Amino acid sequence: MDNSSQSLQLLVIGMSVTLVVLSAAGFLIIRRVKGHAEKVETHQGDADLNDEVIAVLAAAANVMLKRPVSVRRVRFLVPAPEPAWAVTGRLNIMASHAISRRKSQS
Repeated sequence: MDNSSQSLQLLVIGMSVTLVVLSAAGFLIIRRVKGHAEKVETHQGDADLNDEVIAVLAAAANVMLKRPVSVRRVRFLVPAPEPAWAVTGRLNIMASHAISRRKSQS
């Protein structure tokens, strides 16, 4: 066998093993997500809020807190649009409170 046929054989075997391992990992992830999704309560309410969003939020909280989490309530914070003059006035007030450094008296 020459080098090119050995390289091709190694490529095919490597890609096959990679595909099998990724498929197994995907299967395990899907199974685990379905297990968590069954625990999520369904609520009728927001159109943007569905079981998948709640499952993702619960999984993220579970990972961050490193303990089981149950999502009881979800609220989306939507800021109200503010008039441009109000934002400009607020920025002017914040700028007037800028702290300046005093020169040390030695």
